[in-house]
Amino acid sequence: MPPLLHSPFINSKYRLIEEEIFSLLSISTSFNHITQIHARIFALGLHQNNFIATKLLTLCSSTSSINHAFLLFNHISNPTVCLYNTFIRALSQNNLPIQTLKTYTQMKNAQIPSDNYTFPFLLKACATLPPSPPLGRAVHGEIIRTGFEPDPYIRNSLIDMYSKCGSLESALYLFDESPTRDIVTWNSIIAGCFRRENVEKGREFFDKMPQRNVVSWNTAVAGYAQNGRATEALKLFRRMQYEGVKPNGVTLVGVLSACAQAGAVEVGKWVHRYIERSGIRMDVLLNNCLIDVYSKGGNLREARRVFDGMGERSVVSWNSMISGLAMHGYGEDAVSLFEEMEREGVEPNDITFIGVLSACTHAGLIDEGRRYFSRMVEHGITPKVEHYGCVVDLLGRGGCVIEAHELIKNMPIPPDAGIWGALLGACRTHGNLELAEQAVIRLLELEPWNAGNYVLLSNIYAAKGCWDDVERVRERMRGRKVQKTPGSSSIEIESSIHEFVIGDRSHPRSKEIYEKLEELGMKLKLAGYVPNTNSVLHDICEEEKEHALNVHSEKLAIAFGLIATPPGTPIRIVKNLRVCGDCHSATKLISKIEGREIIVRDRIRFHHFNDGMCSCKDYW
Repeated sequence: MPPLLHSPFINSKYRLIEEEIFSLLSISTSFNHITQIHARIFALGLHQNNFIATKLLTLCSSTSSINHAFLLFNHISNPTVCLYNTFIRALSQNNLPIQTLKTYTQMKNAQIPSDNYTFPFLLKACATLPPSPPLGRAVHGEIIRTGFEPDPYIRNSLIDMYSKCGSLESALYLFDESPTRDIVTWNSIIAGCFRRENVEKGREFFDKMPQRNVVSWNTAVAGYAQNGRATEALKLFRRMQYEGVKPNGVTLVGVLSACAQAGAVEVGKWVHRYIERSGIRMDVLLNNCLIDVYSKGGNLREARRVFDGMGERSVVSWNSMISGLAMHGYGEDAVSLFEEMEREGVEPNDITFIGVLSACTHAGLIDEGRRYFSRMVEHGITPKVEHYGCVVDLLGRGGCVIEAHELIKNMPIPPDAGIWGALLGACRTHGNLELAEQAVIRLLELEPWNAGNYVLLSNIYAAKGCWDDVERVRERMRGRKVQKTPGSSSIEIESSIHEFVIGDRSHPRSKEIYEKLEELGMKLKLAGYVPNTNSVLHDICEEEKEHALNVHSEKLAIAFGLIATPPGTPIRIVKNLRVCGDCHSATKLISKIEGREIIVRDRIRFHHFNDGMCSCKDYW
């Protein structure tokens, strides 16, 4: 007579019980379900069943119940390779790289052989650690030793790991040596190139791909956006549409990021309408991106509409809206929104306070800024160098230059170039030449290659008529071969970005643009405009100085906007540098003469010019 445990009746009964457990696991969605099922497993004496334990571990991972996964795994007497792989995957997916590698070491010590499912998640763990090729190389050595390197999935994971760990050369070598390359292989190397800022190589691989999927397009679009190449990102997105590839939510996050950088609010609006038409779920991430696009595109009203319509908000949502209000000069509204955020029980983080302090800076709210800086400690946030930079900027812009300098001297952390730059900018505004020279000395120690530092000091000397000192600064720049960053301004017309530099004549409508500039020049003089030529090179005549100012990139972009858009519509300009004083004065008058709202986003903030006034109240 066969043993009872091997009888068909008992085996059939256990199969039914297992099926019941698997059925429960398949419909479970919460930690509460997991604990109930686990209790039933214990009651049935199935807690050492590796197959059931594997299914339960997978559920723990998908519901982020990782602590329970630890408890479950540690109570298995003889885990199999399948169970180890499942636990390694769970740890890796929950961003626990150290524990992932420790579990693999435990698996090796137990003399359980790895298989091709073991290594991809180990490599993912190595990739999420701080750049550390040696760890990844050690795992690579194990892969070679166990003979799994030819496995396509493992090879793709190796390419991804090396690029994330900063060893693009190794990733390229593996790609070149791959006997077969599937679409994942191509996507991995393209992502690696863009990640390591090798944009041209990434595009080269993208163009060479034998076939592409939506991930390929997403990788390239996001890659351009993440490398500050917004125009190329938007061009590639248009090509993606032309080729009939349907974008998904990931695509649109990358596109919206590019729109925010370029100030391409019309493309952003199209994306917004596309999301609503196509039924793509408007999650928190997409909403946050839209707030960013509308804020940085100068349409604060629409940004606020998106924010107010969100059913669920993250701290990033509040931060984006607060920062948007701050950039546009609505300091009091930004502060009010911060107070609302606190009332709703949303805990601010360090980025929140950067937004609030920036709001105080742009609105000249000195006392409020001091108070919020002190309140950071109440929220358990230690001020970082960025917060000190905001306060130095706040005090400096408000004329408290000496207080700002004292704050720098008493900082518990070393001041960076941003802080000395803020002080130098304040010295420029308030004409404190002695302190400006001290700030420049510090800046040149930290950033000897940064032309902006030399230019600011040169402008301070020029404003005071110290032309010998101006020449000395410029001679030093030439001696160090420091190049000034060329100013550029862009404008979006019918979803296309048009970019201008100083004296630009490359635009197809250049003749019309310069005719409009000449017309504006005459109208400005009749309105009492006097060009501010103080900071223009002193070794040219006044007429040449005026011409140099008249062909600044933002004036070219405004002139183009006036001839290319219907009367009465707003003109939106994005400039890569700070708006100069002369262009600021001229744009105020142009807004009144032409009856247009002109919105200029410069490196510092937004300027809303309307009827001869600016939202910054000449404080920027």
